[in-house]
Amino acid sequence: MPLNTHTLKKLTPLISLVLFGLAAYGVHHQIANYGWSNLWVDLFATPFQTLEAMFFMSIFGYVTLSLCEWIAIRYTTEKLNYRFILLGSFLSNAISHNVGASPITGGAIRYRFYSEWGLSNSAIAKITVFGTLSYFLSAFTLLIIAYLVEFNSIPIESAVAKNTVNLLLIIGMVFIAGWIALSFFSKNQFTIGKFSISPPTPALAFQQIAVGAIDLSIAAIVLYIPLLNFTDISFSEFLIYYVVAQLFGLISQVPGGIGVFESSFMFLAGSRFPPEQLLSALIIYRIVYYIVPLIFAGVLIAAYETKSHRFVYTLKLHYIFKLIYIATPKIFSVLLLIGGCILLASGATPGIQERLDWLQFFIPLPLIEFSHLVNSLVGLGMIFLSRAVSIKLDSAYYATIILLCIGIVASLAKGWDFEEASVLGLMLVTFIPARKHFYRKSALIRLEIPFSQFLVGAAIVGLSTWLGFFSYKDVAYSNDLWWQFSLDRAGDASRFLRSLFVISVVCGGVLIYRLMSKTTTNLTLPTKEELDIATKIVHDSNTTDHHLVLTGDKYILWSKTQKSFLMFGVTNKFWIAMGDPVGDPNEFEELVWRFRESADKVAAQVAFYEIGIHQIPLYLDLGLSLIKLGQQALIPLDSFGLEGKKRQNFRSAINKYQREGFTFEIVYANQVDTILPNLKRISDAWLKEKNAKEKRFSLGFFNEEYLRHCELAVVKKDGEIYAFCNLWALNNRRQISIDLMRYLPGTPNGIMEYLNISLAMWAKEQGFTYFCLGMAPLSGLENHELAPLWHKIGNTIFRNGSDFYNFEGVYFYKEKFNPVWQPVYLAAPPGLQTASALLAATTLISGGVKGIFSK
Repeated sequence: MPLNTHTLKKLTPLISLVLFGLAAYGVHHQIANYGWSNLWVDLFATPFQTLEAMFFMSIFGYVTLSLCEWIAIRYTTEKLNYRFILLGSFLSNAISHNVGASPITGGAIRYRFYSEWGLSNSAIAKITVFGTLSYFLSAFTLLIIAYLVEFNSIPIESAVAKNTVNLLLIIGMVFIAGWIALSFFSKNQFTIGKFSISPPTPALAFQQIAVGAIDLSIAAIVLYIPLLNFTDISFSEFLIYYVVAQLFGLISQVPGGIGVFESSFMFLAGSRFPPEQLLSALIIYRIVYYIVPLIFAGVLIAAYETKSHRFVYTLKLHYIFKLIYIATPKIFSVLLLIGGCILLASGATPGIQERLDWLQFFIPLPLIEFSHLVNSLVGLGMIFLSRAVSIKLDSAYYATIILLCIGIVASLAKGWDFEEASVLGLMLVTFIPARKHFYRKSALIRLEIPFSQFLVGAAIVGLSTWLGFFSYKDVAYSNDLWWQFSLDRAGDASRFLRSLFVISVVCGGVLIYRLMSKTTTNLTLPTKEELDIATKIVHDSNTTDHHLVLTGDKYILWSKTQKSFLMFGVTNKFWIAMGDPVGDPNEFEELVWRFRESADKVAAQVAFYEIGIHQIPLYLDLGLSLIKLGQQALIPLDSFGLEGKKRQNFRSAINKYQREGFTFEIVYANQVDTILPNLKRISDAWLKEKNAKEKRFSLGFFNEEYLRHCELAVVKKDGEIYAFCNLWALNNRRQISIDLMRYLPGTPNGIMEYLNISLAMWAKEQGFTYFCLGMAPLSGLENHELAPLWHKIGNTIFRNGSDFYNFEGVYFYKEKFNPVWQPVYLAAPPGLQTASALLAATTLISGGVKGIFSK
């Protein structure tokens, strides 16, 4: 199957993980003959003057970045006070440097602040694109200058590395020359992918390159300073290695280029530096230029947000405790993840020999061996349990307490690691009082583990595995290691190998189980008795849509008095109510909140599909947002008739079918059973001719028990039924509607129009107020240039989506009846969750994901 953009987006996290693994292997290969103890010595031996100089240059570098931002804002022709530019530039760059995907993360931070400070969305997008271009232009400029200075004197031995550098030089020269040429000779706008770029003026282009090159040079100096302690390499030669490594780190899409930048730099410059000192310099550089600014940026954002919302002026101590209380499950989820990493790393590294020698006087060797194995498994369990804790499962509460207790004992028994035991003990003491947070009733074995959680677990296990092999690289491998039991270094290696095997088996077993199992719910579909009660309620309601409950394919949530109910369907992430609640309006608020609570107990979210305007305040109180799905067509029957010039087409349709011998009849519910075989034959033929399958949830489908609850409108000729539809009618005669519409293939065109016109005339005679023709999807959306994005997308689909569904044709057919249009909405969680809820509802209607893409 060919890769498309959507597939590549899905593979991006996996590709980044692979690149990160390759980078970790590269670092390991470069320092294979080096020990961790020596690394720590080098890190702590860094002179204070070196750290001071690195911090100073880092500050200078981020200030220079603000000048790059200032030039980008000049490019947009908009204006902004420099102090805002300095703050926005620092926050966006400090975060994007660490998170990766700079155009996205940096752009998001810029949008948060710059939009509040008066810049337009288009200007923010231009600033982000301009900044990305500035980075590549300055990087290639520095690479070309450094290469010219060091021409024919760069000691790169690898042919692959030389060819890579040469290729980057060629790309850089073409890119810089093209950009400068555009600035001189072209004023046209160019579109590259999704971005539209207008070349800057020549002066602005040279400023862009010059200031960007200065900034990147300063960033390089931050790493160059610690390297000067043990080498006399020229800055121009160092700059080549640095720029190439930076480009590879950026292209990898690994967050912050971590691992990829380090391994690339060590591969290019490894022969010029002692690998142990080079690694310590890279770690210090990462901390000083990346981690410290990120922490400071986080503090600034927190301070700005509290000040901008005036929260700081009313801040009291109990508010802080309330925030911590609300965030408790998320906090413990992160702590469990960290604790699991600590235990796995501890299991992959040698124990302290003095403690082991002392411990053997109290604990037998088999128990020490078993404790080591259990400790690693506890670490693995804590990593995967973090997901269950974050979504507040009650079973996760007890499982966490058990794991922490076992982890404390195992940490002490495997090597008297009281540091790990103290951390786990502190977590246990603070976790036990948090019982009330974990109220969702669900078994851990049924927990849905997302793919991202598996990736996190795989990354942590992979890194701990690399750490183990690195720690025991001096121990010669032999098959006997698997069966060796001792407290010396070889015994430590044996314990690591056995733990690794068991962890691999457990991970593989969990993965296989998840692939072969499926989450189920304890919900049950309504009984016949419940449907009989619901039938009485919907017949006494004010709208006909609630008759969908009679299909029996939706769950029912009853009010305490059973005078009201809410019908809904269930997907993996959403409980979706079909329409508004029905029954006593005084019970609606309690009903929807209980619906929200019930879904929350199984970690699901709620949405309400095809709702009207009357209960909108209630959905807003739930924290949901609204999007318009379309309009429902209601024909006012008091003004409907066949008289007049505008109704000529209707009269023609009626006369045509009457001349050909067709008649219109109503079949009442007690008569439906006798004609069900004929209706089944018509329905099957219609589905086969349309190459379609039954839809559900928001639409009725052919079901004999369902049709027995309804009156039918039929079209006959010579006693044979040619077309039919079932009716939804209210006892108060306020409204009548049609649902299932089927006809025999080969009947004359327009038979359903004849049926609808005849039915409208009959309903008028019976005293009904409105005849509902159903919804016209995506109609009535705003077409203004400032309309919300959903309206723009919906209008595009409405006009051009005829290959999928004739939205425009449905609207204009119903418009012929001169109806009153009423808006129909979806209420769902805001943001991207709205799109997820809409997709979930579509899945329910289509009977599965496959049905979305078929008729």
